[in-house]
Amino acid sequence: MHPSIELLRPRQWLKNGIVLAGFLFALADTQQKMDAVGAAARCFAALALFCVVSSVIYIINDIHDAEEDRAHPEKRTRPIASGRLAPRVALLECVALLAVAVMCAPFVGQRFALILAAYFVMQTAYTFVLKRLVLVDVFVIAAGFVMRVYAGTVAAGVKASMWLLLCTFSVALFLALCKRYHERVALGAGAASHRKVLTQYDPRFLSHIITATAALTIICYAIYTLSPQTVDKFGHERLVATVPFVVFGIYRYAYLVFCADKGGKPERVVTTDIPTIVNFLIYTAVCVAVLAVKL
Repeated sequence: MHPSIELLRPRQWLKNGIVLAGFLFALADTQQKMDAVGAAARCFAALALFCVVSSVIYIINDIHDAEEDRAHPEKRTRPIASGRLAPRVALLECVALLAVAVMCAPFVGQRFALILAAYFVMQTAYTFVLKRLVLVDVFVIAAGFVMRVYAGTVAAGVKASMWLLLCTFSVALFLALCKRYHERVALGAGAASHRKVLTQYDPRFLSHIITATAALTIICYAIYTLSPQTVDKFGHERLVATVPFVVFGIYRYAYLVFCADKGGKPERVVTTDIPTIVNFLIYTAVCVAVLAVKL
């Protein structure tokens, strides 16, 4: 892969797929009235723009953190940290992509454009300041996923479910904490040279709050499937049948983090771990079945 393309981290665009979550659930919502074709077009445009802005943030991050990345066993191979791409070239690429986002976002909608701008500001603040603050760093990561989901509902023109936003926040927080645990354990004594905030994360503390966040995620999702609002929306309680697959997904990821020394790159896990992939496919199939079949 050419360094200028690798710099954009296209493999991590998978995270932005959550922009479509609200629209997909709205398709089965008996209370939502929307133009499905138009909503789908706006949602995919929103997805593309989040990929563009995410890449802008990655470039800013790689330019800013080049020195620290050279102390990391994996990040030192990134285009700027490794010297394969000049920071000046990366900056020009960043400006060009940002210009595309600024010009195109208003066509999806003014509210969407404001959310996208807020996301950019928050992530930029994360790069320069917030990622150095213990716990604040992981909460900002989780908030970024919530903003993606909310932006997707705005683009689709549907009402955002508070349960969907809460579930998104809890699972994103779980993944962010798992990533910090992996980094802290993998880097060991060298954690400070890569990111000073890692030294403030004791692995035992992380393991405790990861357990608590996993429980929060499972409980929130289970309550969501049986809440009166969900039953009213879909006309039944059958969505509860998907709970075991969510539990398995959380447990499988925890296993990979604590027992298999994985978890540093969630996007890699969900695209390479066979049990995780199979579980997700079955979860998706069950969701489609229980939401689409009217009995």
